[in-house]
Amino acid sequence: MRNIKLILQYDGTNYSGWQIQPDVKTVQGVVKQAVETLVDHEVKLIGASRTDAGVHAFGQVAAFKTKKSHSLYVIKKGLNSILPEDIRVIKVEEVDTSFHPRFNAKGKTYKYRFFIGDVVPPFERFYCYQIRGKVDIEKMIEAAEFFKGEKDFSSFRDSMCTAKNPVKKIKVSKFNLLNNGFLEYIITGDSFLHHMVRNIAGTLLWIGKGKISIDSLPEIFEKKDRKFAGPTLDAKGLFLEKVYY
Repeated sequence: MRNIKLILQYDGTNYSGWQIQPDVKTVQGVVKQAVETLVDHEVKLIGASRTDAGVHAFGQVAAFKTKKSHSLYVIKKGLNSILPEDIRVIKVEEVDTSFHPRFNAKGKTYKYRFFIGDVVPPFERFYCYQIRGKVDIEKMIEAAEFFKGEKDFSSFRDSMCTAKNPVKKIKVSKFNLLNNGFLEYIITGDSFLHHMVRNIAGTLLWIGKGKISIDSLPEIFEKKDRKFAGPTLDAKGLFLEKVYY
């Protein structure tokens, strides 16, 4: 049995997230169907990250097993000919049969895109969160540093999150200010709680808006209560950048 690893990019706008759900279109469901069409048998498609509805990916990792002898070139070309244009297979590898996209992952990088200005470019409307009015970017940049390190992120988890351990180690938490009005928040960690990145992004935005002070961040962490942090920002600004192994 061969274990085939896929690197996927997708526009999550028209999908109800990654994970297969009844009666709705999901990325996992569409990719699974394409794989089964290609190899002509049922497969179990496993993904590294269960991205929410509207979230995009530059580097989602998935894997499936097959006995078919298709070359990697044929698998990549075949899947891209079957898949819709908003899902692309970027790379195909044959890996050890023990490889598991989620359980073997050592870390992930996410990006959250902000647009600062009155008019969002029409072609960007599904790929960023618009910041209206005044915002102190320097405060946001300063506050981002506080999220680095090993901390209990209970205040930044969704109320429905079922993860047993809220302690996560964040290696990178920073902003990139681009010249075209875009501000990108980059965060890399060993793993993440449900809605954690969008909740951190919302908290950083509120700091920039003066609704939360930087000095209150230690207390927000100590409270371990979602209501003390900022809002959950829209899914459309979030991108899964890379999964590390």
